[in-house]
Amino acid sequence: MSFHDQQFELRQQAILQAALELFRVKPWDRVTIAEVAVQAGIGKGTVYKHFPSKEALYAQLVINDSQANIAEFRALHARLPKHEAMRTVTRHAFAKLLDDPVMAQLFMHCDRPDFQKRLDPEFRQQFDALEHEYLAFFTSMLNDTLGNPGLSVEDYERLLWSADACFTGAMARVAAGGIGHLCGRDELDAYLDQVTDFIMAGLHGMAGQMLQTRVEGTCESC
Repeated sequence: MSFHDQQFELRQQAILQAALELFRVKPWDRVTIAEVAVQAGIGKGTVYKHFPSKEALYAQLVINDSQANIAEFRALHARLPKHEAMRTVTRHAFAKLLDDPVMAQLFMHCDRPDFQKRLDPEFRQQFDALEHEYLAFFTSMLNDTLGNPGLSVEDYERLLWSADACFTGAMARVAAGGIGHLCGRDELDAYLDQVTDFIMAGLHGMAGQMLQTRVEGTCESC
């Protein structure tokens, strides 16, 4: 990497760090590019050389965090017994969101199809690549968790859709700052433990139903 490229990368990281610092002290959707420039100690025009819009800045923050997360999840997975990995990684993912509700909010915002359609192709490609990487990783963990039951690709997709719906719902609660009148902030850990257990029980239950349906279908065709 050339010196110029190194300087460009360092300046981009400084912009992202400045944006995060501001997002954690005021609503992130109200922070302006001018404020980010002041926080980073550079000119407004320089910020635009890196990020043509606030949406591009949001996207890069989420992409960077997602890449770091999956690397962390893979390392955690490698240290765990196969049958424990998915529950532990899922609960760890919740803990990270709880520790950083601003990123949880940005994840929810950047996951919207209308948001991604407005992005430049390079960002959309990165989001697509991340989605495929996460899908492959969690499919592999789910297969280990269930004991390699021999489910079809379509079966795994349906299982992961259901798990994702539960995870996203809980993430929305975290992003909103809690779970309303049901409990306070101090009880969120217990809440997320229950959601994680619910996801795992649902995956095992649905997988069992899928296998039973397959057996019954095979018997009927005999």
